[in-house]
Amino acid sequence: MKSSYLTLVTVSTFALSACSDGKVSPLSADVDAAASLSPKASAYMANYVAIGTSISMGWGDDGVFSGSQNNAWTKQLAEQAGVEFTIPSIDAPGCQPPLAAPLISFKRVDGSSAATSLGSCSPNVAGVTLATHNLAVENATAREALNGTPETATQGRRPVTSRVLPSGMTQITAMRSLNPTFVSVEFGGNELLPAQVGLLFPGATFTPFAVFQANYSQIIDNVKATGAKAVLATLRTDLRNFPTIRTAPEIAAQRAAFAAYNVSVNSDCDAGENFIFVRGKVLTAIATGAALAAHGLGPYNLSCADAPGTVDYILTPNDIAFINGLASQMSDEIERHAAENGYASFSLGALYDISKEDVPFELETYLKSDQPYGELISLDGVHPSAKGQTVLARAARQAIQRTYGTGKPE
Repeated sequence: MKSSYLTLVTVSTFALSACSDGKVSPLSADVDAAASLSPKASAYMANYVAIGTSISMGWGDDGVFSGSQNNAWTKQLAEQAGVEFTIPSIDAPGCQPPLAAPLISFKRVDGSSAATSLGSCSPNVAGVTLATHNLAVENATAREALNGTPETATQGRRPVTSRVLPSGMTQITAMRSLNPTFVSVEFGGNELLPAQVGLLFPGATFTPFAVFQANYSQIIDNVKATGAKAVLATLRTDLRNFPTIRTAPEIAAQRAAFAAYNVSVNSDCDAGENFIFVRGKVLTAIATGAALAAHGLGPYNLSCADAPGTVDYILTPNDIAFINGLASQMSDEIERHAAENGYASFSLGALYDISKEDVPFELETYLKSDQPYGELISLDGVHPSAKGQTVLARAARQAIQRTYGTGKPE
C-alpha cells in the first residue's frame, strides 16, 4: 500500500533525505504461533496465490527483503492453512533496504540515507524461480495489477517489480498462469494514501472512484475465470487511526521538546483543527532545524496551517473526510463483489483501527525508539510490523473460516 506518497515525501524533503523451491520457510521469532483453519477451508487453499500491494508483499520499514516477506500476512495465512506458499525472496539488504532505527539517524540498514528511494535493489535469493505464490508488488494500484510488467511498471518501480513478476507478466496474468484454487485480493490503498502528504489531486495523489471501480471489476473477472475461491481485503477504516496522523494540539504539546532541535512550534498548532502527517512534517522540521543550527541560524517554523495546493503534510478536516469517504466507497464496491461471488472479505481496519491505541505522540520517543509508531506498525508509519501482519492474518483467517469453513470440502 505504500504508493507514491512516500516518493513525494522523499523528493520534497531531505528529512526522508522467499524461495520457490517448494519449502515453507519458518516465520520470524516475532510472530506468534498460528492458529489453524478447518480442513474444508484449508482444502480450498491447496493452491493459494496472493495478489495485491506492499502490505501483501511484506514491505515494512519502507523496504523489503526475505525476512519481511516471510512475515507477510499472506505467508502467515498459508502457514495457518498448512499449504505450500512460495515467495520471491529478496536478498539482504533489500529492494530497497529498510529504514534503520531510530528515525533520528535518517539512515537505512545499509548505511545509506533515508532519503534514498530505490537507490539499490538486491537480487532474488539464489534458487528463486518466478512466478511464486506471492505476486503482490509494492506501490501497485488496481490498474497497475492489470497492466504493470517488470518492463512497464510506473513510478520508478521496475526494479522491485522485476523481483516478483516474470518478464512480460502482470500480477493478473501471472496469477492466472498458476491456476489457483484460492486467491487473496488486496488493492485500493495506493489509490488514496498518497493524499496523506496534504495535496488532493486526482490522478496524482488519489484515484477517482470510477477509475478504481472499473479496474477492480476487471481483476475480479479474472479471479472468477480461474474458478478459485477468494478473500478480498477492504479499506474500511479511518485515516485518523493511523499512528502517523496526529492532531495539531498533539504537536503543540511537544513545543519544548521541538525547541531542543531548533524547531519553533507555531501558535497556530495550539487549538488547530488540522491533522499532521508526522513522517513528513516532523522529520522535515527536525532535519531543517538541524541544518539551520549548523549555519548559526534561528529555528525552523513548524506551522499547522494548511497551504492549499502544496505538499505540506497538513490535512484539513475536509481532507480527512474526503479520503475516508473514498475509502468507504471503495470498500462498498469490494464488499459488493464479495457478496455477489460468495467470497470472504475482511478489512485492513482490523489492524489500523487499533494501531494507535496506547501510542501517544512524544517527540523524544518518536525520534529515538525502535518502535516510533507502536508495536503494530513499522518504521515507515504505514506498513505493518511482524505483529501487525499477524493481526491481518488472523482477520483474513477468520473471514475465510466464516465463509468456507463449515462442512466437508466439495
